[in-house]
Amino acid sequence: MHHARPSARPLPRRGLLAGAAGIALTAACSAEEEAPPVDEGGAGAAEESPSSSPSPEPPRSITITHIGDTFPGSYPDRMAADEGASFFSDVEAELTGDVVIANMEGALSTLEFDKCGGGSCIYFRLPGEYAQVFADAGIHVLNQANNHGWDAGPDGAAETQQAVREAGMEITGVKDEVAYVEIDGLTVGIVGFAPYTFYTDVRDLGAVTALVGEAKSQADLVVATAHLGAEGSDQMHTPEGTETYYGEDRGDTRAFARACVDAGADLVVGHGPHVLRGMELYNGKLIAYSLGNFGGGQKLFSTDGPLGVSGILKVTLTEEGAIEGGMLVPTRMDHDNGYPLLDPDGEAIGTVNDLAGDFGENAVTLDDSGALVLPGA
Repeated sequence: MHHARPSARPLPRRGLLAGAAGIALTAACSAEEEAPPVDEGGAGAAEESPSSSPSPEPPRSITITHIGDTFPGSYPDRMAADEGASFFSDVEAELTGDVVIANMEGALSTLEFDKCGGGSCIYFRLPGEYAQVFADAGIHVLNQANNHGWDAGPDGAAETQQAVREAGMEITGVKDEVAYVEIDGLTVGIVGFAPYTFYTDVRDLGAVTALVGEAKSQADLVVATAHLGAEGSDQMHTPEGTETYYGEDRGDTRAFARACVDAGADLVVGHGPHVLRGMELYNGKLIAYSLGNFGGGQKLFSTDGPLGVSGILKVTLTEEGAIEGGMLVPTRMDHDNGYPLLDPDGEAIGTVNDLAGDFGENAVTLDDSGALVLPGA
C-alpha cells in the first residue's frame, strides 16, 4: 500500500454547481450576504475599532460530478463509425464540475485474455486511443475497478492505465492505490473498489477501511467509487446483507458503503447493478448506491425499461466535507445505439424518489428539478 502521496494532478475549475441555477440545497449565506447593516449616522460609520478584524473567508467548495457505467463500444465488432467522437455529444454540456468521474466499463486494450477459463464471457475492449473520447468530454478520472476492467487481462489493465494517463486523466480502482487530483490548493483523493481480488475488494472491509483512511490522511476530501451489487432490472432495491449474482459473492453493499464513510469518505458512489438505486444520508455523507447505465455505445447495455435510465450526479462539498448543494441531472440511453442523452421527462428523479423507502428517515430524495433534498430539510 502506498503511504507517500504522489503529486496530485492539478485540475482547472470547470463550472461550480453552487452557482448553477435550479439548486435547491445551498450553503448558508456567504460572508458578504451576512454583512451587518451600514451605520448611516455619520462619523461613526467612517471609523472602525483598531481591534476589529476582517470577516473570515467562507470555506472553499468543490463540485464532484459522477456518472455510472460508461463505454463507447467494443472491439472488434461494435466499433463506432466516428471512433466515439459523438458518444458524449448530447450530455457533454452537463459534464461539468471540479472533478468529473466516470465508471469506465471496459479495458482500453485489445489484448486477448481468457477471463472465464474457457467458458462463455462478454468482453468490452477498445483501443487505447479511445481514452481521448473520455478526456474530450471533460472527464478527469476513470474508475477501472469493475467486472470488465480486466477484460484484456493484467497486461491490458496496465495498458489501460497508461492510455488514461497519457490522455491527461487519472485512473482509480488500481489495487491498494489512491488517485489524487488538486483544485485551487484542495486535494481530492479518489478510491475505487470492486468485488474481485485484483482490485481493492469490497468484501474485505479491513482493506477498504485502510485504503480510505490512507486517502483521508493525504487529502482534504475523499470520494469512494465502487462496482458492487447484483445486476438487472429486478435489482433496483438496495438489500440488507450480502448480494450475490449467478453465485458470485458481490459483498454487503450497505456495510461496504458505510464502512467507507466511517473511515473518512466524504462521498460514496456506486454502480454495477445496471439500474438506478436509492440514496441515503449516513453520518452526514451522501451515499448514492447505483447510478445505473449511463452509456453503452453500439448497444453494449440493454436500454429496456429501468436499464436505460440514469443520471449525472453533481455534489458540491465544502472543504470540511459538508454537503453544500447537489443534484441529479436525468439521462437515458438512446434506444438505437445506447448513447447517453439528456432526459427532459426526468424519469430518473421519479425512480430515485420511488426507492426512498429503502432508507426510511435517512433517505435522500430529489425535488422536481433534480436537486437533492436531505432528510429533515
